[in-house]
Amino acid sequence: MEALPIRIGHDVLAAIRAQAARAYPFEGCGALLGPEPVRVVEAIPIPNVEGGSPRTRFTVSAADYIAAEERAEARGLRLLGFWHSHPDHPARPSVTDRAFAWEGLLTLVIAVRGGEAAELTAWDLPGPEAPFRERRLLVETEATAEHAGA
Repeated sequence: MEALPIRIGHDVLAAIRAQAARAYPFEGCGALLGPEPVRVVEAIPIPNVEGGSPRTRFTVSAADYIAAEERAEARGLRLLGFWHSHPDHPARPSVTDRAFAWEGLLTLVIAVRGGEAAELTAWDLPGPEAPFRERRLLVETEATAEHAGA
């Protein structure tokens, strides 16, 4: 059985693209918030505090993680996962991404080529030892969100 697609607002996608481009040549990252596991309604930029290799890795501080959870809760939403960019690399999760990913959290990867945001892909982990599973993304406009009962 195919997993449900991930719905993401057009404005949320635009914010991720802008944040990823701004972070270039380093990896940018942020939290994904939504009312349900398959609908992203907000992306919060989070500083990449990776000290060793910020061009090829990202690290979210414990304080920023807690702040994202608190922001989600205050808005009646859930922390669904995180997005991060791959500067001058494909929008595919790396071995490092898999090593640090958590089951139950969404992973969005956006390629940034020469400072320009490119393709975005969505992934999850269907089990603790499972490889990443690609998820289909549906970009919503205000009209499609209203039609879907948002």
